[in-house]
Amino acid sequence: MTELFLHVVNLSISASWLILAVLLARVVMRRAPKWAHVLLWGLVGIRLVCPISLESIWSLIPSAQTISPTLLTDSTPTVQTGFPTLNQSINPALSQAAAATPDATPNLLEIWLPTLASLWVLGMVVWMGYAAVGYLHLRRSLSNAVEVEDHIFQSPAAHVPFVLGLFHPNIYLPHSMDPDTLSHVIAHEQAHLKRRDHWWKALGFLLLCIHWFNPLVWVAYGTFCRDVELACDEAVVKHLDHQARADYSQALLLCSVGRASWKAGPLCFGEVGVKQRVKAVLRYRRPALTTVAASVLLCALVGVAFLTNPIPNRSFPMDGSRVSDLNPQWIIDEITAMEGLKDGTPLCINGNQIVYLTSNFEIRKSGEVSFFYVQKQRTYRAQLKMSAEEETYSVTAPTSWPWQNTVFSLQSYLDALKCLPQEEIRRLAPDADLYSVTMVESGTPDDWDRTITYTPKGAGAIDGWYIHLQVQPFYANEDSGYHGTGEDVIHLFYGGESSVPAGTYVGTDIPGTLVANDIPGGLDSPYLSLSGNGTFFWSPALISSAATIGLYEQTDDGVILYTNEGHNAYVFRKVGDTLVYDPDASTPAQTFSLEDWAFLP
Repeated sequence: MTELFLHVVNLSISASWLILAVLLARVVMRRAPKWAHVLLWGLVGIRLVCPISLESIWSLIPSAQTISPTLLTDSTPTVQTGFPTLNQSINPALSQAAAATPDATPNLLEIWLPTLASLWVLGMVVWMGYAAVGYLHLRRSLSNAVEVEDHIFQSPAAHVPFVLGLFHPNIYLPHSMDPDTLSHVIAHEQAHLKRRDHWWKALGFLLLCIHWFNPLVWVAYGTFCRDVELACDEAVVKHLDHQARADYSQALLLCSVGRASWKAGPLCFGEVGVKQRVKAVLRYRRPALTTVAASVLLCALVGVAFLTNPIPNRSFPMDGSRVSDLNPQWIIDEITAMEGLKDGTPLCINGNQIVYLTSNFEIRKSGEVSFFYVQKQRTYRAQLKMSAEEETYSVTAPTSWPWQNTVFSLQSYLDALKCLPQEEIRRLAPDADLYSVTMVESGTPDDWDRTITYTPKGAGAIDGWYIHLQVQPFYANEDSGYHGTGEDVIHLFYGGESSVPAGTYVGTDIPGTLVANDIPGGLDSPYLSLSGNGTFFWSPALISSAATIGLYEQTDDGVILYTNEGHNAYVFRKVGDTLVYDPDASTPAQTFSLEDWAFLP
């Protein structure tokens, strides 16, 4: 319910900008035909109800989504109003309201958002109930109405003329009305029916019930009702001569009601803005063709500017061009917010990522990293572009992509680049002018003397899961090109220290069985690491780039590994210090060899 409420709030905020634009456009278009004003309010209705909008460079909406619908579950709740100063004023207070309480009781955000959502629903029920009760009461009072013509009734309960009904609308008239006034009244009400105004007003009131909390929507509905009457008057008087228009104005005065225009009643003749309508009728002049064309053009411009959403800014600044300047966590947070993902959604990569670095380990011109993620059970792919010349990161628009069998963490890859052992690389390739750094999925080094293991603290022994990078030194030619020998490749193995191991297991000779790692195993033994943060790492060999990363759950008799957003589960039963794979309890129920575990789907 809270997410739905926040979706409606976002629609209402976006529509508010359009309402302000329409109110301004009405002033500019005061000589335009009044149906153009009604058309503008139709654009407002579309904005209020349509959850999807096209993106355009001409959009004047500051922010397409001011409040994230997942605000309650976001680790750092923020709003994006489109005005940085306003964001800086609101977001600190929002973070404070969402701060965890010491006794695990709900925080202010968890209290107020559901409360506001409940009040929103209550308001809708009240206003829709008001309309329903009013409609039933009016229908009951018209039970003695007499039909004088097709779909035209007279009733003592009808104090003013009006249209009632949606699918089978009827015109209701008072008993006491002179023939001259009656003819104008019927013409007006029939014009309402021809223009389907009884439908548009009902739809407008429904939108008012949904967005009742927005004062601008109330203003819009009241002004819309007035413009509907003015447009209907124009539709009638454009066929009348000067004297007939004067008689029509007199009929308006006789049928004037003088009650609030926003009520959810029928379309009453003489209902709203009688003084303005009389002036408009008496001063009516058929608009010139240029005026009509300008009105249509202005409506189109307003639609393009306020029915479309701004193209998201898919770039953010770099802190520096050296790989050591990378801020992986910040990059991940920016991409997560940009793609509208939930916090913690895995951003993954596979092998064959290539970045070129200068001898000073600066990103050369532009580096690109392809990554993918799962959203709503679909896989999407995008590229992170690192432009050293423009000092910006940019992310391409996501496209559909098949799920990759072998995955690695984008953040871990960026960590591996950031923490490159630069001095050790220079020692092994002292004359290099350029480096290509390639991530590989599998394989072991041919030359262990040119292999470096390192952690975030620098070169040294590794513990945990691994990223395997191949560094190819290149040397400058006299013609400004570069060449490499292919015989001086440097192998880098990066080990993360971001979590405390809860248990590690290596393979034995029995397929599908793992034992605790205090039993000796070789570098080519399958390897499972259960981390303290609830994630697991699986590799077919201790020194191997092929790996599967996912979440795990400890049970009373073993452990369950989850992949593919939890859709696949692999169950192990614990027997002493041994984990034995249970294919029948797993999803999908299949038997895997140890080698296959490196490519869990």
